[in-house]
Amino acid sequence: MPVPAPESVPCLGVDEFAVRRRRTYATILVDMNTHRPVDVLADRTAQTFAAWLREHPEVQIVCRDRAGSFRDGAHAGAPQARQVADAWHLLHNLAEAVERIVGRHRADLREPLTVRADQDDTRPPADIRHTALGELDVHGRPRPLVARTRERHQQIHERIERGDSLRAIARELHLSRGTVLCFARAADVQQLLAAATGRPSMVDDFRLYLHHR
Repeated sequence: MPVPAPESVPCLGVDEFAVRRRRTYATILVDMNTHRPVDVLADRTAQTFAAWLREHPEVQIVCRDRAGSFRDGAHAGAPQARQVADAWHLLHNLAEAVERIVGRHRADLREPLTVRADQDDTRPPADIRHTALGELDVHGRPRPLVARTRERHQQIHERIERGDSLRAIARELHLSRGTVLCFARAADVQQLLAAATGRPSMVDDFRLYLHHR
């Protein structure tokens, strides 16, 4: 079927996508008012994007991520347009920043939960700590990730003590050399567990309640 010509697009969204991951990338252009694609460019270069914008002088807003090629293309092809970040990237960047900060201060958050007398008695008791729950599932059993981390730490350090190279250990345990290096550099298994159990999940806000129930 013939591709319809794009209509006037005063608010344009631009992003890259992979035709073949890590090898070939193209650019998709979206009408931010209708949320419908309006065109696809053969690559993700600033020159190609600028050429398209010169043919569409009605563009007043370019909604993009932090890619430098789209910034440069918008400057060259639509100097009259205002460049903004879309809501998804704003929230995504904020979430990443908060996650990094919380991760650095996770130990400060592992305080006993206090329950007031006027609260519902179905809430978790005060002696349940985040530290323990980070390594246990809702049934009080060790999480598979924790058990696997402890087992790998023991296997890797046993082989290091007997003189095996990291490459040989990676080959024997079917792990990447980077993973083996990470375990080898860890001062103890608790350092690895802090990172492994510190990843956020959908049930984090309800973990204490679920464990109590």
